[in-house]
Amino acid sequence: MQGAVFIVCTVTAFFILVRTDIVRRLAYLVEKGRFEAMREALPSSDTLARFNADARAVAALVTPAVVQVVTVKRVDLSDVIASYGERHPGATSNGVASSDPDAGAFEALLRQHQGMRALDGYGSGFVVDAELGHIVTNEHVIAGAESIHVRLADGRVLPASLLGSDTAGDLAVLQINAESLHALRFADSDSVEVGDAVMSVGNPFGLDGTVSRGIISGKGRSRIDIHGVEYHGFLQTDAVINPGNSGGPLVNLRGEVVAINTAIATTTGHYDGVGFAIPSRRIQQALPALARGEAVPRGYLGVSIVDAPDQDSVADARLGLAENRGVLVREIVPDSPAEQFGLRVGDVIVTINGQRLRHTIDLINIVGDSSPGSSLALEIFRDGRTESRAVVVSRQPDGFRTRQSKSD
Repeated sequence: MQGAVFIVCTVTAFFILVRTDIVRRLAYLVEKGRFEAMREALPSSDTLARFNADARAVAALVTPAVVQVVTVKRVDLSDVIASYGERHPGATSNGVASSDPDAGAFEALLRQHQGMRALDGYGSGFVVDAELGHIVTNEHVIAGAESIHVRLADGRVLPASLLGSDTAGDLAVLQINAESLHALRFADSDSVEVGDAVMSVGNPFGLDGTVSRGIISGKGRSRIDIHGVEYHGFLQTDAVINPGNSGGPLVNLRGEVVAINTAIATTTGHYDGVGFAIPSRRIQQALPALARGEAVPRGYLGVSIVDAPDQDSVADARLGLAENRGVLVREIVPDSPAEQFGLRVGDVIVTINGQRLRHTIDLINIVGDSSPGSSLALEIFRDGRTESRAVVVSRQPDGFRTRQSKSD
């Protein structure tokens, strides 16, 4: 009897083990089938080969038109000391913090160089007119330069003259006297969408002809504090951008410029995954004037504005907005387009040309990017109701500074 029970238990255990093994094998086959299906859904080797071939072709097409911009700037070391002291609150009266591990080297530098000192600066640029030798770069790359030289992709080093620059838009146009140049074409930056593949070409850390690849990770980035730059609306990218990339092109997979690399969001001074680039539309608008050495023509409305959400609850109730949105007109400049076309203090500008305004910088960008003499369709909120109004902008006055005057 006991032997029979043993046999039954053994047979039962055997079938349990067999069933467990069958279940495990079936689960494996199901998982393997799922993995194979995933693999089949991925691009084929031919597709990947074509993609890589296209990327190589873009790099080969763009790199010859990208230049390294080398500047010599004279720096007052007293400003360096002051800046050092601001970054190190414990600094002594001579600007050196004794607790700082770099203090010794910094102090030695001060002893070695007194007063003004010439420092080399490096950035990038790209040829936009091969016949005229015109090169576009960022204004901050050449700002304050005593001399500017350009190193071409083929190794030639040539002096460059500054034709025109625009601090508010952070753009500059250089000219060199050279033959056999290659120029890049522009794409329509307005048609670029988040997720589009792009490539950045430039000279980070002086490493010429460096190419990185990524995507457009954001559009219309405007609430970014970049010193001196008033007109934002940047394209955001995760393509690697580092010091020295400023002024270089951000291109699509046809090798066409969609933007010019300008800044990075960083806590280290180097790449942290987010870069900002000026859209090609703004570059193309500025190019003709800068090439002639003239101020970039920008639209002017003549209002002082604040974000509507910044108003207190009493003001919100007075405005009667269903939700806080738009920008509030605080002041009308006399004899301005705003006065001429009937805008009033207290109006809330909700949209311009159908584009919703969230912040003052949105209005600044749209108006500033408008050609003088062009008409803007405004939707405004006044006395508890919404109305439409057309305004023809004039040319922005010389010396106009949005950040200082708070007018646009």
